Amino acid sequence: MNRDVNVGFSMHPRWLGDASLADFLKPLRDCGLNALEFELDGSFSDWDQFEPLMAGCLQQGMRLCFHAPYRPFYSLDGFSRGRRAEILEVNRPMWELAERWASRAGEQVAIVVHGAKSETADLEMLREDTRAFLIWALENFPHLNPALENLDLPKSDEIKFGERHAEVLELVQEIHHPRLGICWDMGHDVRHEITTDPSPDWLRHVIHVHAHDLDESGRDHFPLIYGRVPVLPWLRALKAQGFSGMATLELKGGQLAGWTPAEIARMLCQSIQMVSEGLT
Repeated sequence: MNRDVNVGFSMHPRWLGDASLADFLKPLRDCGLNALEFELDGSFSDWDQFEPLMAGCLQQGMRLCFHAPYRPFYSLDGFSRGRRAEILEVNRPMWELAERWASRAGEQVAIVVHGAKSETADLEMLREDTRAFLIWALENFPHLNPALENLDLPKSDEIKFGERHAEVLELVQEIHHPRLGICWDMGHDVRHEITTDPSPDWLRHVIHVHAHDLDESGRDHFPLIYGRVPVLPWLRALKAQGFSGMATLELKGGQLAGWTPAEIARMLCQSIQMVSEGLT
């Protein structure tokens, strides 16, 4: 396996089923996997299994990366408007956990960040909330490289900062920090009906990728089997701009309900091989 190619997978304790970690990882590693991305959320019912799983992944020689919490309990709405202390109270422990494990791994690692969203605040307020939070994170966690993600379509009653490429890119350029970059979620672009190559400026600022496919109904976070997301050409465009970050196959286990274990294993390996090919 080419150690310069960083291919990740969105890891969760439930992926293991009855298998050991080594047995679960072996076929995926044989296909090119060398990293695992962990979503941080202390409200998960099986949260107590996450840190032991991170330890096991490091022992298996896997690289780590993280997804910062983004569900309503961890909302950034109001961070720059009087809610800083209460937002930090719930978010800081998750970031401290990521910093601790990145430090143990002995490297700087990506942590994906969603921009602020709200049902009442306007876009400029949410931009300032996001900006202020990113600056706080950069100042406090030297082993973490925040990657601001281009977000999915909003629900009918919410406003999100970061849906459009321009919003994400402009803020990253404004803060202009060597550890700050973009997480390019390719599936989100297709759900926004974007299928052309982004600008060179966008590509140069991408430090992390989320790759997943859309099914016939437009639902995302599937393995790369439907061909609705141009993952290969987009990864090659990134590589041509000097990309050296990590591309995570970001899946949701619930999307695979009804598939046999053999089908899941085959589709995971096929997808990992595609991501690896795009980065080679």
